[in-house]
Amino acid sequence: MIGLFIGSFNPPTKAHIDICVNLKDKFSKIVLVPVNTNEKDLIDLDIRIEMLNIIKNKYNFLEITNIMKDYTYLNYKVIDLLKNKYGDLNIIMGSDLLEKLDSFENYEYLLSNYSYTIVPRGTIDVLKLISDKYSKYQDKFCILDYHSDTSSTLAKKLLKENKDTKDVLDNDIYGFIREQGLY
Repeated sequence: MIGLFIGSFNPPTKAHIDICVNLKDKFSKIVLVPVNTNEKDLIDLDIRIEMLNIIKNKYNFLEITNIMKDYTYLNYKVIDLLKNKYGDLNIIMGSDLLEKLDSFENYEYLLSNYSYTIVPRGTIDVLKLISDKYSKYQDKFCILDYHSDTSSTLAKKLLKENKDTKDVLDNDIYGFIREQGLY
């Protein structure tokens, strides 16, 4: 089974890497899917893919898809295209995205046809969220036992304030960000 890790990766952090490392034995491969939407303050998709490639080159179980170049939002059609390419999928997402899953087009189709690994974020009670919003699909969810205060938002804040990012960003990602004048 392939793990499909969906996120903004704006920028990719050490937490993103840790999550992949924690899940590498569960999946034959983890495919990183950087989203492409106007809803967030995202830097260009190509630049985020470049940063993800820095990480991918360090971990042979990672792959990156640029499928979102052709789509402005992630929906069931995109997931089905990825299933056609990779086979059985387990969708890895943060609990913040899970909160919004019911706003996705045909979200019940997604819940019926795919399994999920949920990464807890912030103070979201993942079990309660699943029970309250997605009780019919509780068997589709696995919650990763992983907690970190590291986030892309924190990384951007530290970068903007010229503070130390060594606990938040990979050194090579940090170098790329500084070289490109990002954030």
